[in-house]
Amino acid sequence: MPREKRKTLLLHPLRREIYKIVSEFPGSYFFEIASALDLPHGTVSWHLKKLEKAGLVSTIKYGGRRVYFSKALRSPEIERAFVVLRSKATQQVFEYILNNPGCYQVQIAENLKLHHDTVRHHVKRLKDVGLIEMVKEGRTVRYFIGDVGKKIIEGSTEIISRAYIEYLFSRLEEECFHPEIVELELNKVTIRVSCPGKEDAYLSIELKGWEFIKEKAHEEEEKPELTITSLKENTDQQEEAEEST
Repeated sequence: MPREKRKTLLLHPLRREIYKIVSEFPGSYFFEIASALDLPHGTVSWHLKKLEKAGLVSTIKYGGRRVYFSKALRSPEIERAFVVLRSKATQQVFEYILNNPGCYQVQIAENLKLHHDTVRHHVKRLKDVGLIEMVKEGRTVRYFIGDVGKKIIEGSTEIISRAYIEYLFSRLEEECFHPEIVELELNKVTIRVSCPGKEDAYLSIELKGWEFIKEKAHEEEEKPELTITSLKENTDQQEEAEEST
């Protein structure tokens, strides 16, 4: 790629917005990105390929969809987990297991008023991505939260690590940029990107993951439960001041 073209990687406002969506919304798939930006599919595909070639974005295929994610920010296993949790019914089953560790399939079906085959389907999806694990006791199977599920509950997947920042900086420096951190928190980073002969631009990444909240029991004997508030999917609300001259 010619040197002058390489300089425009993240100085391009549209490409920066695509990278922001991919970073902030785990499990983002192609048609979501194109719809959020209201752009032709060919345009979005071209910019995604540029980001992939530069090593900033990676992709996996899961559930028949091409999922994009920011390299070094999250792992493929976490992205697959977030894709699964986008289903409200799957969320519901995961939430029940979260609040009732060691439960049986029949308990899930009865309490959620779901058919046993439906529960079996969602349990399999959760297990396949490590959100839950199954423990056999003779002919009985009990369900517990798995390793990936624990990571998401603990919020460890929504922290911007030093390793991610170093990786991002290495990619930007290779592209003839001069990155500089202007704001850094556990779940937010704002970077000023500059390159000779170009106007400075700002890239702001803010992670907002799942929230697990303990509900207040209506009666003393009731067991407190945890509920899930899903990621915001309205990309119109994600616009932030990331460009400045």
